[in-house]
Amino acid sequence: MLPKVENILLELDSDTLTIWFNRPEVRNALSAQVADDLALVLEALGEEQDIRFVLLRGKGGVFCAGGDLKLFKTVFQGESSRDDVVRANAEFGRLMKAIKALPQLFIVLIEGAALAGGLGLSCLADVVVTTRDARYALSEVTLGLPPAQITPVVIDRIGVSEARRLLLTAATFDGDEAGRLGFAHYVVDDAAALETQARALLSQARRGAPGAIAATKRIINAGEKLDADALVQFAAEQFADCMLGDEAREGLAAFAEKRKPNWSGQSEQ
Repeated sequence: MLPKVENILLELDSDTLTIWFNRPEVRNALSAQVADDLALVLEALGEEQDIRFVLLRGKGGVFCAGGDLKLFKTVFQGESSRDDVVRANAEFGRLMKAIKALPQLFIVLIEGAALAGGLGLSCLADVVVTTRDARYALSEVTLGLPPAQITPVVIDRIGVSEARRLLLTAATFDGDEAGRLGFAHYVVDDAAALETQARALLSQARRGAPGAIAATKRIINAGEKLDADALVQFAAEQFADCMLGDEAREGLAAFAEKRKPNWSGQSEQ
């Protein structure tokens, strides 16, 4: 069961959970409470086998404007020690870890803006769709801060050279450039096209078996931690578990019978 949360909005539609940042009055800035709620939901999703897809987006026509500056202000009012700041920043790492551990296909839909930590979170998505007029920036250094937790994922997403340029100069760019750089996989004209592309992605992704998708994500993640020999063994074990499971039996039978597979007792939508 998903936890009850107050700082984000959850919409469950059949096999798809849409998570909304729901603070449009502050351009969906990431407060500690928002990050905590989001981490709680994502951590619980590993046990939700009926949920196959997770979408993250923002209310009010804006994805996420990064960290909540009110949170930073408390430091200079003497309300936070150095240990408090370290702990709070590490908690953002917990959120990123929860995203990486998701067995479901994770899609981020961006319009309006994706700045700083908001852009960092989207770097962990399996698929990103953006409107071409959305504004992007890794703006932390303009506030006298390093983009601490998100630096590695930005590098993983677009490579060291471009990551250095954007992390160190805080350059602003649009959705077209986000697509060119590799932050986004699909660039669309407007909010209506964003919805259309999301529906098309879900329709396409439902062809895949949920267990096979989860296993593939585990192999992808293992590539960052295991040496070559260990990765070969891990991938082989994942393959064997799937090959001997119900999904492969159904998938191969459906292929032979020239029909759509029925994953987990639910026909393709």
